[in-house]
Amino acid sequence: MQAVDAEGVQLLDRRGEEHHLSWEQISAWRSVGVPRGRDPLRTPTAELDQLGEQAEVTGRKFVIRLSQLLDGREPLPSGSGAGVAIAGEWATISGTTELLPAAWWAARADARSLQVRTDDPDRVAELIGLGFVEVG
Repeated sequence: MQAVDAEGVQLLDRRGEEHHLSWEQISAWRSVGVPRGRDPLRTPTAELDQLGEQAEVTGRKFVIRLSQLLDGREPLPSGSGAGVAIAGEWATISGTTELLPAAWWAARADARSLQVRTDDPDRVAELIGLGFVEVG
């Protein structure tokens, strides 16, 4: 949901497109978070390595469920998806990609988990502070 006013509700769909619904069109509503998906910590390291190779990113591996990262945050407008590699329920990015815009884009593209590859100590600290777990 983007906004509520006397005339209705402004919504942002999973593709990042905005829609206006008048109050006459609404009979009930509820907010829906990002689907949880499988536990990213149970993903074999070899699979994460393969995803990293496909995305052409290297570095230490940090993973999180997108629902854990995004639920409760204000949705960001859909960007271009530049720097985000999607494979099934996984999104993989490098440590230099803007994290939250990439995560929102990935969630709208049906990803459930996010892998970030980085060796940058400042980025590592940021990821751990956000709840990411290093694997491998």
